[in-house]
Parts: sequence; structure tokens; C-alpha cells
Amino acid sequence: MARVASFLQSEWDAEDLTHRDIYIIYCQIDHVGIVESADPGVFIYAMQEVLHILLSQRASILASLNEKSPEVYFGLLEVAFQMRELADQRRCALWTSGYEMDRMWLVEVMRRCQLPPDSPEFKLPPHIQHLRSAVQFERNAQVRRLHQLAQSGEFDKDTRKRLHEIRAT
Repeated sequence: MARVASFLQSEWDAEDLTHRDIYIIYCQIDHVGIVESADPGVFIYAMQEVLHILLSQRASILASLNEKSPEVYFGLLEVAFQMRELADQRRCALWTSGYEMDRMWLVEVMRRCQLPPDSPEFKLPPHIQHLRSAVQFERNAQVRRLHQLAQSGEFDKDTRKRLHEIRAT
């Protein structure tokens, strides 16, 4: 590939799953009134890593929780186990925080995500919607950069034509 990788920005990790995935879920887990989701495998990975941290760093975590630490700590541990088990059993990971109306909206989104894709009520899980939106945004930015290259005057007519034929979608 002509050493293309040497020109890529090195802000990413070559591993497929990292603590970044856990951090993303951590940032989304308490969004009030918003249904969030993750790939169930990634969610299970995150919950297992949370379990490992809770158990291996027990003393530090208990100390940081102050006076009600044992109850809160064991509650966190139990919730992490339950979240992991539910994602494993149901093969999905959707959640929200908030009130009864938020829970009802979560149930509705879960129902719609389980419908056949050709159903008019079908809805992609939020993490897939976010991913597709991000990919579309980046592809459109690439098209703009390719069109700018075509206008640079550095390429032959055929290459410029082919670059301009690439369209944003």
C-alpha cells in the first residue's frame, strides 16, 4: 500500500477495543431523557472491565465513596453484573436515565430496533445512527478535499475528471 499508513495520524490505537470504548459508554450512561446504545459485545467488554476495576481497586473506590461506601459500592457491583448479564442474554445494549416517560421511550425504541428492517416503524439503534452519521460527515469532507486536489492544477485531465465524479451522498 505504498506506505500509506505512515501518513495516517497516529492519534488512534491499533487495538480494536480499548479503554476509549469504556470511556464513551461512561460519558453516555447518565444522559437523561436520551436513549443511548452500544454494540452488545463492546458493552459486555466495558462492563467486564468495570467489574475488574471495581474488584481490583476496591479499597480506593470504597475510600472515594465516603460514609455510605459499602452500600454504594455493592450497588455498583450488582448493577455492573446485571448490565453485563442483560446485554449477554438479550444481545442488545440500550439504556437511558431519567423518569418513567424516559423508560417508556426506551422500551419503544427497543421495540422499534427489533422490528424487521423493511418495517415502516423500524429504527436503527442510536450507536449505529451515530456511526453512520459520522461516516457520512467524514466522507463528505473527503469529497471536498478530493475536489480541492482536482482544482490544484497538479493532475492530468483524466485524474481531475475522475476526482470531480466522486460525489457526496
